[in-house]
Amino acid sequence: MHDIKKGRQYTFDGFEVTKANSKAYEAAKRFAEDASSKPLALFGGTATGKTHLLYAVKNTIEQNTPEQTVILTTTAEMMSLLVDALLNCDSAKQFREKYTQADVLLVDDIQELAGKEAIQNELILIFNSFYESGKRFMMTSSQKEAGYGIQDRLVIREFCGDFAVITRAYIHAKFEQNQERDEKRASLLKESEQVYWGISHDKEFSIESFKSYFKNVWSYFSQNIRLFDIDREDAKIICYLNRVDTVLHCKLLSNIEVWEQNACILFLKGLIYTLTSYDIIMYEEGFYGDGVLFIPLPHHAGTSDCLEIKIDEFDNWFNRYCEGYKSTRSGKRLSKIHWRLDR
Repeated sequence: MHDIKKGRQYTFDGFEVTKANSKAYEAAKRFAEDASSKPLALFGGTATGKTHLLYAVKNTIEQNTPEQTVILTTTAEMMSLLVDALLNCDSAKQFREKYTQADVLLVDDIQELAGKEAIQNELILIFNSFYESGKRFMMTSSQKEAGYGIQDRLVIREFCGDFAVITRAYIHAKFEQNQERDEKRASLLKESEQVYWGISHDKEFSIESFKSYFKNVWSYFSQNIRLFDIDREDAKIICYLNRVDTVLHCKLLSNIEVWEQNACILFLKGLIYTLTSYDIIMYEEGFYGDGVLFIPLPHHAGTSDCLEIKIDEFDNWFNRYCEGYKSTRSGKRLSKIHWRLDR
């Protein structure tokens, strides 16, 4: 099992209870403290605090009953382990036994299994085993209803369990003050505002300024942010990234070439994706792992489905994609290039 130590500091005491998440908080706390609890599912969109509560459950059980084995995993890790097992000629039964040995199983991001029938079937068998043996299991998902590529049997209510829904985004803001980080963030927020103003007004924007800003954001988050350690000021930077991304998609800039703008869109999309994808952060050696940026590539790129680069490789890769877009442009309108990017 993947040993996740970064979530040790996430507790129920450190969770900011609001009207939108109080039911989920109470349900998770009951699940953690009562060994006879029914299976539990937490539903909610991105950044609603589901995973924080999952770690809080794990930490509480391990503190109160250290003799019990608790496994916290994600569907991304489960898929990886199943593939490895089959490639090594192990059986699916051996794969299931990795999880059924636990006293408590916590699975994050069930929605990531959409369309993956084989791993869904394995997870259903694992959940059935826990249910029949009276052991606890809990899951989180951004998708509440069955469908969208998820089997009916994976909706927790089919297992006679409990569920709770978080209706609004949650940002954890109870971290110790760090003056150096605060100063860097203040400077980056000011730079973010300047970049956004310049690009939205088609002024004071150049490829070199974009690349410099991009690397400044990259460096700040990789040095200062770890698993879920994000507060409202950090979220403002991500909001600026999304605003810049929106302008780049909707407006043809006059002071850079169209293929340069297209490369900006590709790498900005990768930065936003890496910052907001917990699976990449935790299990695929992504951005927060060792400073690697994970970029999902468009189908036309002619390479694998993703690109992983380090910060000192950014300029080289950016220039390569500029040249690639320049050499393949068959039309001059940005909308056509955007269509290719978003396929």
